[in-house]
Amino acid sequence: MGEPAKLWTPAFILLNLQFLLVTSVTALFFPFQAYLSGLGFSHDATGFLIGADALASLLVQSVAMLLIHPGSARLWLAGGSVLFAVALFLEGHSTTFAPLLATRLLQGAGFSCAVSALICMIAEAIPSGMSGRAFGWTSLIRLVPYAAAPPLFDAFGIPPAAFGQVLQASALLALAPAALALAPLQAAAPVRPEASAGPPGLSGAAASLRSRPVVLLLLACLMLYSGYSATFFYVRELAASLGIHNSGMFFTLAMSMMIVVRLSGGALFDRLDKVRVSAGALVLVAAAYAALPFAARSEAFFALALVLGLGWGAVMPLQAAAMFDISPEAARGLNQNLLMTVMQASFFTGPALAGLLLSKAGFTGLFLGAALASTLAALATGLIRPPCRPQ
Repeated sequence: MGEPAKLWTPAFILLNLQFLLVTSVTALFFPFQAYLSGLGFSHDATGFLIGADALASLLVQSVAMLLIHPGSARLWLAGGSVLFAVALFLEGHSTTFAPLLATRLLQGAGFSCAVSALICMIAEAIPSGMSGRAFGWTSLIRLVPYAAAPPLFDAFGIPPAAFGQVLQASALLALAPAALALAPLQAAAPVRPEASAGPPGLSGAAASLRSRPVVLLLLACLMLYSGYSATFFYVRELAASLGIHNSGMFFTLAMSMMIVVRLSGGALFDRLDKVRVSAGALVLVAAAYAALPFAARSEAFFALALVLGLGWGAVMPLQAAAMFDISPEAARGLNQNLLMTVMQASFFTGPALAGLLLSKAGFTGLFLGAALASTLAALATGLIRPPCRPQ
């Protein structure tokens, strides 16, 4: 008998290090809004510039995922990282609208190429039966920089006006994944012959979208992250309307709970029925959304942050793990990128629909709408047959 498969191989560790580096750069944009305001941009222009890279990411990733396969992903990672770094360096020297817009679009394009390649390579490196713990760790790695960046800016006393210099320095950080992609360890990583046959193309995407479980998971992902993004952008205003101070603690508590769940979940994620646990976590999230507008006391408000962190912390990695389990081996990278593309789209649909609901029905309507979306996501998840059984 051969040796049992291992998750923490040198290749998997290197890929997660590269993912951490890319995510760390994006987490540095915490003071970007204040920086743009200091440059004299209006609220409308600031909002457009903030969202420009996400728009470019969505468009480029929609194309890149059709072209990237395990045999070519390393070169896409290197090229995307270089493009990302160039954009950051130029962005740090830009102070007017047109150059900033161009560099933000370039940044989004480079970021999406690098991340799409990494997702494809990570899916290739996960042994069967270990998808739950693999995506638990990968999603945890994505969270850590966002939890660390705001206090680091405060600890080092970096004012928003100095963000241009931060961007220029971060270009070096963005180059690191490209350097590692060309290192002997990653260059020598084996690729299954069937995985390197060629890009999936439109025919591969069409085949995935003909799969009922894949489509149900994509719909659940869209509704999950639409509610999450709406909460991210509007919970501060909700707290103010309820007379609750220190609203920044909401996401600090939620993110801390998400980290705890992913640290403690580990191998447990692979011993559970991923579909049923995901559906249960989505019901928990829906209940918390519905209660938020009525949490007039700060104790209840912040307790709901912990409940949401518990639900988000479980369902987000389990969705990725479930997609891995229901996908044919040749389509695992493509389907993970489909999931990521839908997640990117939800960061447009969530805030857009939240703004509409807020104008028509106030915060109660907004968060009841988020609760409905999460409930529908739970129903879509529960309809997946056959469910992802424990490995």
